[in-house]
Amino acid sequence: MIRLKEIASECGVNVSTVSRALKDDPCVKADTKTKIHAVASRMGYTPNWAAQSLKGGKTNTIWFLIADLFNPLTAQLATHCSHELAQAGFDLSVILYHNNQDRYAHLLRRLHFGITDGTLIVGSHNFNYFKKRGELINDLQERSFPAIFLDRFERETDLPIVTTHHFAAISVLLKNLLGESPDLVINLFDPDKNMVEFKRRQALSVLMIKKPQPHQSLTDNQTDQILPGKKIVVLASSEIRVKAFLEKRSPELENRELIIGVFDHWLGPTTPFLKVFVCQQDFKQMAYQACSLLISRIKNPTFEIPIKTQIPHKAILQVS
Repeated sequence: MIRLKEIASECGVNVSTVSRALKDDPCVKADTKTKIHAVASRMGYTPNWAAQSLKGGKTNTIWFLIADLFNPLTAQLATHCSHELAQAGFDLSVILYHNNQDRYAHLLRRLHFGITDGTLIVGSHNFNYFKKRGELINDLQERSFPAIFLDRFERETDLPIVTTHHFAAISVLLKNLLGESPDLVINLFDPDKNMVEFKRRQALSVLMIKKPQPHQSLTDNQTDQILPGKKIVVLASSEIRVKAFLEKRSPELENRELIIGVFDHWLGPTTPFLKVFVCQQDFKQMAYQACSLLISRIKNPTFEIPIKTQIPHKAILQVS
């Protein structure tokens, strides 16, 4: 077992500095902290409390790493995961990174030190690739630490992903929307927000190549004039995104007929829209698959988790 004094000797600092650095004490200089974390990881250091107090070094705990508690879809995932893991004898600990990159990186570093048996990570909804974080994530994969991205995932990572089959979901949703014979399709998916938005926009762009309808991609930062057309399809990930767009572009959309396509739910009134279609993701099945794969890896370190597992959407609903 590697001890703090061995890390201290390797780094040329005292034991108390090592202890504080491994707890991410802000009083320790950033360069010193980075060096100590790197040496501890290379030497295979595991905190004594984890190794000594838990039989076999196991915690029977899985971290559920999420941005915040305000997203009801993430809450669904947490509930389903907790149920699945409990049946296998694991507890689920919900850990928040508050949608903050530094906090996220801090928690990823802690995963290297035996605090939990594995982790399910729901990527952020407003930032994607960050070099330092990417290195920490890929280091988990290189060390064969049981970790899976669930629903939202990162760019340029080797960690396994369990998410919706976005191309298939967009394909079926678009088929329903085009059945209304629109003059224009407006795509509000923003590829800079997260990888789910990126994949949905990519899928829609591919599918629209063979369609006769004009297609326009717009984001919050774009001020392009909306193309002409009486009947318009508007596609987005959420009801909130659609309503923000309509409020911002209301003068251009006056006297036009709107058909809406979103994901997961529509909670408000459907008037004045012609129709509202909702593509429901299967969060229960997504959680089941992710938990099953993670448990298999924990119980059998030689088990290879597939890099990408895509779950079919649950249903396409017309809301009235």
